[in-house]
Amino acid sequence: MIILPSFIVFYIVMVSGLIGVQSLNNAGLNLVNFAPDISWLLWFPLLWLLTWIANGRTWCQTCPFSGQAEWLQRLHPWKKTSKKLGKRLRWPLKYSTILYSAIGFSILTWIEEFYNIGGPGLPMLTSVVLIYIALLEVTIALLFQERTFCRTICPLSAPLAVTTMISPLGTFRVKDQEKCKNCATKDCMRGNEKFHGCPWFASPGSKENAGFCGMATDCYKACPHDNIDVPIKRFPWLDDLFVNRKRFDVALSVLILLGVVFFQFFNALPLYAFLDHWLSQVTGWVSIANVLGEGLNKYGWLTNGYPMPLDYAMLNLVPIIIVTLSSRGNKWKFTSISYSLIPLFAATILSRNIPKFVGGSLLILNEIFSPTGVHLTLRETLWGSILHKLGSNPCSATAEWWALLIMEAINIFGIYLSIKAARRLSEYDGVPLNNYLIPIITLGGSFVLITYWMSSPMNPAMPFYNKYLGNLLYNPLQAQPPF
Repeated sequence: MIILPSFIVFYIVMVSGLIGVQSLNNAGLNLVNFAPDISWLLWFPLLWLLTWIANGRTWCQTCPFSGQAEWLQRLHPWKKTSKKLGKRLRWPLKYSTILYSAIGFSILTWIEEFYNIGGPGLPMLTSVVLIYIALLEVTIALLFQERTFCRTICPLSAPLAVTTMISPLGTFRVKDQEKCKNCATKDCMRGNEKFHGCPWFASPGSKENAGFCGMATDCYKACPHDNIDVPIKRFPWLDDLFVNRKRFDVALSVLILLGVVFFQFFNALPLYAFLDHWLSQVTGWVSIANVLGEGLNKYGWLTNGYPMPLDYAMLNLVPIIIVTLSSRGNKWKFTSISYSLIPLFAATILSRNIPKFVGGSLLILNEIFSPTGVHLTLRETLWGSILHKLGSNPCSATAEWWALLIMEAINIFGIYLSIKAARRLSEYDGVPLNNYLIPIITLGGSFVLITYWMSSPMNPAMPFYNKYLGNLLYNPLQAQPPF
């Protein structure tokens, strides 16, 4: 019942994206089709907002992709049957890492940016991405055990795992460790005659598994001792970072994910546009890019090569380089420092999606009764006109000026939590505090400055205009935070 609503919405999105209006406006956006609007203006920002009001794995609990794959694999939507469908092969232990998920998130982000899928752009491309992920998950479910796709391959698994580690609401955990240790049957993991065991293979008795519980509820239902609960953490919600066995793959994943977000901030600056266009022309990438988008031009899709893979990779590597220099190549220091940056990642990915949420999420109310997008022009719709009155201009992909204040508050909150985590990690892991503070201040300060500059009105007539950074000084009431 938790999965069913999102399952229904998923198929509405998939169908409306394929058969609905595909045309793009002058800014390369489609703001009249339910599929891209609910996916990128509402769902994606809410995904990161849930980190701060619940936990990152809340989406995993209601995910339609894992739901339909699991129903097929178990041959029933809720009851336990005597048989399972598929090969049920074991995923090799040495490849059981979220690193593939982090890399997949980076690759998928490049694809999304290249085709402007999350602009929101062509609706059919949103549907294609969703169908691809759904088919891949079903295929993996028919070959391997339980939720192998969710644990290792899903491009959202890594970002949700690391954000869950600093979420206010915990995941399923044992109430009494002694009662758990004395349990002989371990039904939470193995299951019993009525219920399945944990499909994520994440023991509720292990603190190290904080980010790897997918909230599937199987352990809760199977436990014969009523010994499993969902704890509420005390502020600042950082306890799950202070574990003895920190994982290098998690640390590296954090920096890869932070690199993706750094790109998403930096690419909004004029400096990036100059660099990206120059590299595309010099390397000949722009010609290849047009071939990759062949056939989409008739819908209004155009490209100048953005984002050029080389500069995309370079920006993705920025956090890894900074932490490597700060740790001086020491693997343990590298891992501990990376853990301190988890709050910064959670904050900045939410911050970057705030303009979409406040500047465009109301538009989906236009499409509830017309999901394919066959209605009046955007300015003539009720919710489009309300957004314009509030100060947003979704047709040019900008939000209200006050979105800048929210973004900066979230960025600063992330820096604050990272510094707080660094102080305790320094004591806990025996690493000098300065090793943590240098990456936190460098990256955190960059996010704050870039947020300010990228939101500036691009007006060369203003007194402090710079062609690479926009307006260096301006009245925040004139800010135009971009989607």
